[in-house]
Amino acid sequence: MQDSNNCEDIIKEAASIVLEGGLVVYPTDTSYGLACDPRQEDAMERLVNAKRRERHLGIPLLFSDLTQCEVYHEFANLEKILAKMFWPGALTLVVIASSTVPKHVASGRNSIAVRVPDHAIPRGMANEIGAPISGTSANISGEESPFDIDTALKQLGDIVDLYIDDGPSKSRLNSTIVGVEEAGMGEEPLNIKVYREGEITINELTDRLKVDSDALKSWTMRIVYADK
Repeated sequence: MQDSNNCEDIIKEAASIVLEGGLVVYPTDTSYGLACDPRQEDAMERLVNAKRRERHLGIPLLFSDLTQCEVYHEFANLEKILAKMFWPGALTLVVIASSTVPKHVASGRNSIAVRVPDHAIPRGMANEIGAPISGTSANISGEESPFDIDTALKQLGDIVDLYIDDGPSKSRLNSTIVGVEEAGMGEEPLNIKVYREGEITINELTDRLKVDSDALKSWTMRIVYADK
């Protein structure tokens, strides 16, 4: 286990491990995450097995910045507004995967979940490897979310190659997950679809969008919720 006092060295060590196919538990602005290099199918399989997660669910991705994310998705107007407004931060966007996304990442879907977190370590890891890292939480699927390193360690044990301890997370909630969907006729304006309300409340999201003139050109001002 490493603490995060020497951030640059820890990022380099963690990046080296994931490039070699390993698993790293790392801090974020929400819960602790479990990283692998998602470009490596064997590493993704190892991560899914460690979490005991159903493979068809797919794995979220964390990026160093919006520019890196644009390699994996061509952002429409409202999506880019949301990204610029809330990134780095606790908003995950469900978007259409570009043709550059490996099929094993999307798990047979045409969409992926993407985020730029408000924490230097995962952003630094993604920058160091030149690609996103997996952004799934560092726990057994369905078990307690890991907002401290001990919770992750208790659940995952020695199957992980490196744990990075940055103390308790500043949040006790996971990221909010949204996407945009056509309101009809296949053109803008678009609805915002909520898959999970988390650290960013829907009231906060709508309040900020309602005072943005560019957002109002692309958004119907409707919030819809995904089927449970």
